Amino acid sequence: MPSQLKRKKSGAILCWVSENKNLKRDPIKDGIKILKNSMSRNLLFHSDNLIAMNYLLQKGFEEKIDLIYIDPPFNSGEKYFHRKKNIENPAFEDVFRGNIKEYLDMIYPRLEVMRKLISVNGSIFIHLDWHVSHYVKVIMDEIFGYENFRNEIIIKRGRRKNLLYQFKSIDRMHVANDSILWYSKSAGTKFRHPLVKNSRASKWMGFWSNVNRPTMQYDLFGFIPERGQWKWSEDRAKMAIQNYKLYLSKFSDIPLDQYWIQTDQNMEFIRKRPGVKYPEYWIPPKTHVILDNLWTDIEGYCYSTGYDTEKHTQLLERIIGQFSSARDLVADFFCGSGTTLVAARKLGRKWIGCDRSSAAIHLTRRRLGDSKFSLIGSKN
Repeated sequence: MPSQLKRKKSGAILCWVSENKNLKRDPIKDGIKILKNSMSRNLLFHSDNLIAMNYLLQKGFEEKIDLIYIDPPFNSGEKYFHRKKNIENPAFEDVFRGNIKEYLDMIYPRLEVMRKLISVNGSIFIHLDWHVSHYVKVIMDEIFGYENFRNEIIIKRGRRKNLLYQFKSIDRMHVANDSILWYSKSAGTKFRHPLVKNSRASKWMGFWSNVNRPTMQYDLFGFIPERGQWKWSEDRAKMAIQNYKLYLSKFSDIPLDQYWIQTDQNMEFIRKRPGVKYPEYWIPPKTHVILDNLWTDIEGYCYSTGYDTEKHTQLLERIIGQFSSARDLVADFFCGSGTTLVAARKLGRKWIGCDRSSAAIHLTRRRLGDSKFSLIGSKN
């Protein structure tokens, strides 16, 4: 644990004076017992997550978890509840109350153990907001390596009233987003395209680009651009011109979209219209688009169970569905209301969950219903 200013070959690291004398929790000393069922493919821990994670290491789970999503405390200083039928039951309290040293003492050793648990090609997604996301980013760069940072994903908070209208002046803007830091275990790991449903009609677009590449300046329709470039190589472009000529001569009685489908959706087309300076290329219709890191099309939070910090299943299904595979092992060590585990079950993943809050465990078990899992708790 950093306690004074240090520098490594990779650059500066975040340092603070640590006041935590209990950085490691021993599952044997602290006590872990199986409360229900035998060890099954799914595990739910009712305990401090550092105890649970060290228990998993002792049970052979090192580099066995393919995806970790965590939604740790935000260092907000707030109390959170589970509300049901107009009754408020305490869920958990963000006990750090703005004390950044205490927060870093808590999160640092837990992230270290999580790195040991993640598989070689695995990932971790850390859900935070403005309070500590920048601190955790520096810690993650140190523990996981700067080269393993993938994205900061921006999500919207959802249905929350903007109370700023009631004031004549303000000292800050309304906060409408959270951030999710995505890191991989290994820099060389590749992922399939993250696709989402988004229907888009076909269209024609200009074939000229203002990026200047002389090797892409060739004759099309009797014109050679003096600057800029054509978008494709010469052979590819001339084949697309022939494809469109064939369509016009023999198949123009059917829409181009239909012709494209009938030819196995692999033909490309370029045309030149009278009065238009540059040729145009055809962009086929799409049913899906590739995700970027701005996730404003889905909700970040849900309010179906009355648990204050409940995350939306849309969010967890996207993370788990896009960045893990069937039968992978998914874990959430701050599982709260259990959304991660519910989403993992729905998508056919094995899962591990953990929370120290009795209210969270009670709600999670109710949401999991008759799912098969082992419930494991600490003896203290």
